Amino acid sequence: MAQAKKKLPQAMRPSGRVGRVFGWVMARLNRDAYRWTVAQARAANPKSFLEIGFGTGHLLKTAVKSLKLERASGVDPSELMVETARKRMKRLAKKTALDIRMGDDTALPEGPFDVIAALHSFQFWSDPEAALRRARERLAPDGRLILVLRVHGRRTPKWIPNPLSRTGNEIAETCTALQRAGFSVVGMQGISKASQGIVARISG
Repeated sequence: MAQAKKKLPQAMRPSGRVGRVFGWVMARLNRDAYRWTVAQARAANPKSFLEIGFGTGHLLKTAVKSLKLERASGVDPSELMVETARKRMKRLAKKTALDIRMGDDTALPEGPFDVIAALHSFQFWSDPEAALRRARERLAPDGRLILVLRVHGRRTPKWIPNPLSRTGNEIAETCTALQRAGFSVVGMQGISKASQGIVARISG
C-alpha cells in the first residue's frame, strides 16, 4: 500500500481554513517588512517587480500602487495564496501587467525585472545558491534583489529545507552565498527582532 504524502506545514504551504487565518496573521506581522522592502525598491526606480513567495499578495499590491509599476509578477506554491492574491490585485490589472502564478524558486518567470524580492520565503529554498543564480539571470543589470530573512538563531525547525537556515549563522551564510552567485550586498538592516533585510546588486 502506497504511503500517504506528508502534509507540509502551514507556514510553508497554507491551505484550507487554517491557511486563510495563517495568511491573515502573517500579513499583519509583516507590515514593517513590506514598508521596508518598498522603500529599498524605490531606489531602483522600478517598472517591473517579481516576488518569490507572495503569500496573500499584500506586498505586490503595495508595490504596484506605491511604485507605479508597469509589470508585477509573482510565484507561490500555495493554491490558496495564489487565489487570494489574484482576487486582491484584480482591479490593478487595468494599468499594470500582472502575472500571478503557482510556482516556487525553481520556476521563475522570465525577466528582466528591476526588483526581485523574497520575504520570509528564503528558508523554504532547498537549494539556495541555485535559486540565487536563477534570480540573478532574471534581474536587470541595475536592479535590486531584496531578501527579508526570518531570524532563526539556533532553534530552526527541523522541517525547514534551506540548509543555510539551519546553520545557526544564516545571515552570514546568505551573504556568502550571494557573493558566490554573482551578487554584491549593498545594504543590510534589522527590520524587527525576527526579520533581517538584505539588499544586493549584480557584481561588476
